[in-house]
Amino acid sequence: MSSLEAVVAALRRSDARSSVPPFLLHAMLGAAGWIGVVLLVTRLVPFEPRVQLAEVGIPVMLVVAATAWIVSRPGPGALMRRADEGLGLKERLSTAWERRASSGLMDDLLRRDALEHAEGNRLSRAFPIRLSKREAGVLAFVAAAAVLLAVLPNPMDQLLAQRQADAASQARAATAVQDVQNKIAASTTPADPKVQKILTDTQKQIRQAPDPRQALQAISPAEQQLLQLSDPQTPARTSTAQNLASSLSATKAGKAAGQALTASPSKGAQALRQLASQLQSLTPQERAQLAQALATAAQHASDPAMAASLQSASSALSSGDSAAAAAALTDLAGQVDSLQAQQNTDQQVASAINSLETARQALAAQADRDAAAAGAASGNGGASPGASPGAGNGNGSGTGSGGSGGTGGTGVSGSGSGSGQGAKPSEKLFVPGQPVPGQLENDPTPLGPGQDVPLTPYTQVVQAYRQAALDATNQSLIPGSEQDLVRQYFSSLGAS
Repeated sequence: MSSLEAVVAALRRSDARSSVPPFLLHAMLGAAGWIGVVLLVTRLVPFEPRVQLAEVGIPVMLVVAATAWIVSRPGPGALMRRADEGLGLKERLSTAWERRASSGLMDDLLRRDALEHAEGNRLSRAFPIRLSKREAGVLAFVAAAAVLLAVLPNPMDQLLAQRQADAASQARAATAVQDVQNKIAASTTPADPKVQKILTDTQKQIRQAPDPRQALQAISPAEQQLLQLSDPQTPARTSTAQNLASSLSATKAGKAAGQALTASPSKGAQALRQLASQLQSLTPQERAQLAQALATAAQHASDPAMAASLQSASSALSSGDSAAAAAALTDLAGQVDSLQAQQNTDQQVASAINSLETARQALAAQADRDAAAAGAASGNGGASPGASPGAGNGNGSGTGSGGSGGTGGTGVSGSGSGSGQGAKPSEKLFVPGQPVPGQLENDPTPLGPGQDVPLTPYTQVVQAYRQAALDATNQSLIPGSEQDLVRQYFSSLGAS
């Protein structure tokens, strides 16, 4: 070597070659441990981006190991001392380095001697690569555990898949609501701000709900709010406007107004105002014909307010008061204008409710799938949450006093066990009554398809039931006053 600085550079390269593999082993062990911990935790806690979280540990551990390697690199003096120990140079290099700035005769001899012993190929062997077998064994164990955790089925996968399906279902439901909201806004008729606000709030609640079952709870209140925007008098006003259009179309003066009303209430309102301004120019015959048409429309009007305006216009025309008739027709035009606005609102409400029903069906289907999956996971074989009661086959439990029930009917729940086929809403059931003492019990005659249950007038059976009730009260500890109530009840039914 030509100088001590060259020796230091060679030792640095040798130290780097020997120290990098151990630090890489540290980084690999840290990354494997991180991945194993992430995989273990994500088997206990549902966490969707677990792969991304596990991958983050690899560059992080590399950066940490590189930083530690840079910080821990020895200085020139330490390198010389370690080289002396590794090569058996008996402190030649470290002594020469310490006295590198001295210029005495012995200092020159020390430096020359150190350089003679510091051969290049010898310095490359100053720092051999040494890996910890224990650390390598721990790395192998941790890596095997991480691979095993990655390969084995994760119980959280089903829950994550359900969450993804829930989120997709809620997103589709919210999109359905948003689509009709955009369609209402893009229509030619002005959008009702109340309808738009209800849809916006509902869409937000559906998206923010934790699951489809909670999202369903936002739909019914929204539908109720929308229904409150509808006017129950709208059908009556619409019918009155149609009758008025028919009556006016049969007259010469009101034919144009009738046709306009048939087209739309807004056009009809404009035509009625125009007709009101032309009343003074009508002939007496046209006025009489128009008055008769208005009177006929008033008689068939379903809306009281419109009927009153029609009657006022008819009476004014009949008496020759054109100004009063014009005022009545103008008032009627205002009512027709409001009818148009209400019809527009009703159409928007109907569209909004249809979109909410579409969203409801999608959310309910996903909620049922979630409930079925939860029931299958629990392994209890019971009815899933949210299933409709009384639908399909079911094992029921119940002793105690039952409610109405024939074959598979419903009853008051209690303890015990039983099974039955759920009855359909349209199915006719035979409900046996309490037996009457002294009468034979006969099975009911089987009914054919479409046959009604045979009925018996109560006057023919009330006496027997009265006697059975009195016998039952006599056989039990019932006060006489209560027995009197039983007698009074049957007396009120006509049983002596």
